[in-house]
Amino acid sequence: MFYEVKTQGGTIALDRAVLGQIIRRETAAFPGKVMLSNAKGKPVGDDSGFFDCAWSEAGAFELRVFVVLRFGVSISAVTQELIRRLRTRIEALTGVRAARVVIIVKGVLSKHISRRNLEIIG
Repeated sequence: MFYEVKTQGGTIALDRAVLGQIIRRETAAFPGKVMLSNAKGKPVGDDSGFFDCAWSEAGAFELRVFVVLRFGVSISAVTQELIRRLRTRIEALTGVRAARVVIIVKGVLSKHISRRNLEIIG
């Protein structure tokens, strides 16, 4: 699935799979701390159901990423760093400004996943 965005410099086509790869690469920087999940909090395999995005008319978009965090990590520190990394990488690789990046913590994993629904906006 492609998203076409009209920017000041022209039109950009962005594949959903590319966004998925960027997100996977940036979450891999937190081994054992951040796991991608779907909107219901179930860990994902190879599918791309771990994020949603919405485009504005100005060419910017909002990215929403669903995650489960390991028990004991600082939710604030990890999510803010992930937001910063995603925003920087997306803008560098695509040239598209990420208006908002939202990390939605669907759960905390210790022995089992404790359900949460926390939104961290950056």
